[in-house]
Amino acid sequence: MTEQLIFWIKSGLKRTGKTQSALAEHLGLAHPQITQILKGSRAVKVNELPKIAEFIETASPLHFDEVPIQSDKEILQTLHRIEGLDQRGVEVVFSVIDTVINRQPSKPARSSSDDQLELATLHREPKP
Repeated sequence: MTEQLIFWIKSGLKRTGKTQSALAEHLGLAHPQITQILKGSRAVKVNELPKIAEFIETASPLHFDEVPIQSDKEILQTLHRIEGLDQRGVEVVFSVIDTVINRQPSKPARSSSDDQLELATLHREPKP
């Protein structure tokens, strides 16, 4: 994953014509820390990903900031991206997902206080 992040950052800088120094300033880091990231000797922190994505004007390869998948079309598009999953596999997995989603209540039902479980307390009567 580190190699993918390094490639993502380098290609983003090249594509936008921005510099490592400007990226460091955008992140509030010293330039040597950017050099370390690009050499693979320092990991990119999770909270730095959205800032880097903003700076190089592209989505993060890790997709932390994506909205949830909400439609059948989006589910199918995602399933088709899974390496090794053929069309039949896509159909089977989609069927399972669709069944589970359709069994979920559309809105969680509110329970009354009468529906709440109570823990039983053991009471022992003393022997006479």
